Amino acid sequence: MSAFTHRSSFLARGLALACLALSLPSVAADTQFEIRSAYVEPIDGIYLLTAQFAFTLPDGARQAVRDGVVLTLDIDLALHRSRRFWFDASVAQLRQQYELSFHALSERFVVRNLNSGDQTSFATLDAALDSLTTIHSLPILDVSLIERGENYEFSLRATLDIRTLPEALRWVIFWADDWRQRSVWYTWPLP
Repeated sequence: MSAFTHRSSFLARGLALACLALSLPSVAADTQFEIRSAYVEPIDGIYLLTAQFAFTLPDGARQAVRDGVVLTLDIDLALHRSRRFWFDASVAQLRQQYELSFHALSERFVVRNLNSGDQTSFATLDAALDSLTTIHSLPILDVSLIERGENYEFSLRATLDIRTLPEALRWVIFWADDWRQRSVWYTWPLP
């Protein structure tokens, strides 16, 4: 077989595989994981964060929670000071973590704030997930850390953290892209 025939055969197989991959239904296409809105406001010398998320938990993850797997939602917040002739300076970073689990004895879904220890129980998984879509008046930063006359930007990102899952389950879902959900950074200037 000549080199030209071998190369064209390789290209034809590669094209066929690409067409097949594009024609398969995408599992991640019907999952949604984004930040809809976010803002901070200074109240009593502290900036408070309010944010609205939108996400749909994949069917496999929903079933896993019902079967006793604990899921962790990480909310990362970063504050940067804009600089004209150099890289932006990192002023503050915060990670807020929430844990979603099913309590088999009471047959209730529990959302626990891992930073504060507060927890709330819900009768349905959808109600528990709905509670995770809104952050209201979360204290994040002391106003005294902000220098007057400087430009600042907040960035916010949400991640479904699979590192907290049992090792055997992490190995199985390694191949499932719909479990690895992360929003893009949502950025806005500090008013």
